[in-house]
Amino acid sequence: MTDFGTPTRSELPSVRQLNKATAFAAATAAILLVTIILPAEYGIDPTGIGSALGLKAMGVAKQTEQNAENEAPAADTLASTDNASVAGEAPAANQNGKVTLTLQPGEGREVKATMKAGEEFEFTWATDKNAVNYDQHGEVFGAASDEYTSYDKGTKASSTGKFRAPFDGTHGWYWRNRTEGPVTITVSATGQFSKFELKE
Repeated sequence: MTDFGTPTRSELPSVRQLNKATAFAAATAAILLVTIILPAEYGIDPTGIGSALGLKAMGVAKQTEQNAENEAPAADTLASTDNASVAGEAPAANQNGKVTLTLQPGEGREVKATMKAGEEFEFTWATDKNAVNYDQHGEVFGAASDEYTSYDKGTKASSTGKFRAPFDGTHGWYWRNRTEGPVTITVSATGQFSKFELKE
């Protein structure tokens, strides 16, 4: 019958053996920390082994996701601030605007909406036939005639979209008729603005 009782002193590991085992375990843990855990969890790879095993990319992705979660409340606050230019001010109620203008050959005119930063409108404009040159742009109140921010420009016969004002000012389109005959343009907008008008 096998005796599974208390081991004798000679069967117990010595202090030296215990120290060696402890040192080996600590060294193994340190190696795993540097080569596996740091790259996989934090994207830190001092040895390059993590990159070779594809672990660093996983760690970088985790950190990027964590940073995005931490920054989300700040983004929400910014969006809320944009929707009202003055603290506590409710966003403007939706308005409807529509302008029809006729451009003679070589003539240019513009239609502008007066808006606060963060206000939005949906728009559509179209000519009765030929394409015209256009520049969708905006300027702050009181800006000189050559001081403006261009959002989109080209040559089209129609356009539809949504616009959000990046700053307080007037925002809209300038059209020029480069064809040999008159062109009529109809533009309409629905959204947040105090004025929507043909500029003189």
